[in-house]
Amino acid sequence: MKKHKLVILYFIASLIWIYGTNYIVEHFVPLSWEYFVGRSKEILYLLVTGGMFYFFINKKEELTASKEDEKRLSTLINSMVDFVNFKDGEGRWIEANEFGLRLFQLENVDYRGKKDSELAEYTEFYGDALRYCEVSDEDTWQNGGITRCEEVIPVPDGSTKTFDTIKVPLFNDDGTRQGLVIMGRDITDKKLMIKELAESQERLRRSEKLSVVGELSASVAHEIRNPLTSLKGFVQLLQMEDEKHQFYYQIMLDELNRINHIVGELLLLAKPQALKVTTVAIQKVLFDVISLLSTEASLYNVQIESVFPEEEMLIECEPNQLKQLFINLIKNSIEATQNGGTIWVSIAQFGDGQLSISIKDNGCGISNERLAKIGEPFYSSKEKGTGLGLTVSFKIVQAHKGTIHFDSQKNEGTSVHIKLPLLQKSRSH
Repeated sequence: MKKHKLVILYFIASLIWIYGTNYIVEHFVPLSWEYFVGRSKEILYLLVTGGMFYFFINKKEELTASKEDEKRLSTLINSMVDFVNFKDGEGRWIEANEFGLRLFQLENVDYRGKKDSELAEYTEFYGDALRYCEVSDEDTWQNGGITRCEEVIPVPDGSTKTFDTIKVPLFNDDGTRQGLVIMGRDITDKKLMIKELAESQERLRRSEKLSVVGELSASVAHEIRNPLTSLKGFVQLLQMEDEKHQFYYQIMLDELNRINHIVGELLLLAKPQALKVTTVAIQKVLFDVISLLSTEASLYNVQIESVFPEEEMLIECEPNQLKQLFINLIKNSIEATQNGGTIWVSIAQFGDGQLSISIKDNGCGISNERLAKIGEPFYSSKEKGTGLGLTVSFKIVQAHKGTIHFDSQKNEGTSVHIKLPLLQKSRSH
């Protein structure tokens, strides 16, 4: 009730009391008791009005203290960088800090006493997120205890924010719902740092593994190649002199050639060749590779289709290394794509001086587990593979200051995207 109404009511009640009691005393109280009753009603009036004033003063002090506590609490939660929200047992908002109101675009909304579904009508962008909060809150009530989860909130710029959200349900003594306290901390940057740290550790692990492979290659490869040459020569000599066991000699030569190829890849990892940069048309490099592998593709019943721009696209590179790169990738696609499969090779140029080469197949694909380790030495899905081919491919792309990325789905195919700069800052490395 407003103050002026209370004052008017007080004056009316006082007048009624004064004139009413005086009338009663004059007409119904004996003359001998008139003085005593008159003084008694005055004392009673003082006691009643004094008690009322005392009551209102105490209530005012309690109200002032409550407002001060509420102000301190509001200042505290508004100074927090976390989302803080208090709800009653029915899910209606009681209090929320400024961070939470800005988060859901509710700064100018009278939110108190409204449920999430009602507030969703005030913000179209966060409507679905607010409606989901009611579902999440109900899960917390059903759980009956503190719950903690990660919630992803969209942002108008197209990105998302991840919140570590804690919900604390409060119950009355009889088990009915009293209120819900919700606190959410923005951990987007933290998760990004963790992801970057994990990626750095993975790069360090791969770098250390490559270093070990390089040291091993340098000490072993040359020692293998010398006796390997002698073995190959003697097998060829026996093959010419012994007609009976030609089948076995050919198997031995094939295996010796495979060992020689692995040794060559080890030597390349141990001591990368100097990058002698020349300017060539990327179409010519890819045409040469496709022509070289067309026979092998036919054996696997695989078609290689190319989509190249008619205008020559010149790039500064080491042509032999790029040929080795494309041979490794297209051979992998051929082996993964059999029985009428197709491989598509395409080129695109970007305005930032970058060239993109894509090699796509509809083969068996790569599992997520294998995709995470692709390019590591000695990791291969092939029965007789060493994994060195893709390791060399990664090093060639890195030497050309480019990037290589694999996209794959099991039993659907694989796409390899290579991005290379058209110009090298240095003509030789």
